[in-house]
Amino acid sequence: MTMDFGDIDGRFAFFAVVTPDGKIPTVDDEAKLNDATVWYTGPIGTLAHLSDYALVFTDWDDANADYQEYREKLPHGTKIRAFAVAVDEVENVYDGMEERVG
Repeated sequence: MTMDFGDIDGRFAFFAVVTPDGKIPTVDDEAKLNDATVWYTGPIGTLAHLSDYALVFTDWDDANADYQEYREKLPHGTKIRAFAVAVDEVENVYDGMEERVG
């Protein structure tokens, strides 16, 4: 069952450029690919904070544009993969604690 979070969707999708061995390429401040040894390999659930430097996008066209830009430098078999995440609210045992702190 999907909860109504108002502006936060109960389900969202994103696209990532993923190498055959499961790495997500990253770029430096000058939009150059980082060394492959430092490409992202962590859990997929922590990707939200990576959107500034990892090849992760909410729009397929954006993912494809960067894929086309870097494709000659990426390992053969690298693809744009789609992921979907479901957001479920859980009981917050700390609910109301904000007012007690300080």
